[in-house]
Amino acid sequence: MDIVEFLTARIREDEAAALKLLGDPTLAVSGEWYERRLLRECEAKRQLIGIIESARQTVLATLVSQEPADAGWVPDVIEWTTLSLHTLALPYADHPEFQAHWRITG
Repeated sequence: MDIVEFLTARIREDEAAALKLLGDPTLAVSGEWYERRLLRECEAKRQLIGIIESARQTVLATLVSQEPADAGWVPDVIEWTTLSLHTLALPYADHPEFQAHWRITG
């Protein structure tokens, strides 16, 4: 499982949990507010992953189509996209499918 698949699965789980709680008639107003915020957060994470993945795919396509001397900026962009995805995965570090190399060190 790659990190994008991992994040997508966790976001789906978060959404399912929020929707389940929103269907509970005993949920307090503050709980409803929190679950609706969680749903918006899930959508924001999905959009961020899309932006990051688009940048990563553009960089890889550019790397293939350019001379190596013209692509000196590529490692920086690849590092940025990788660090961004790893950062989005941090809240799920206790999940059994979280991979240790996704943890940011330094």
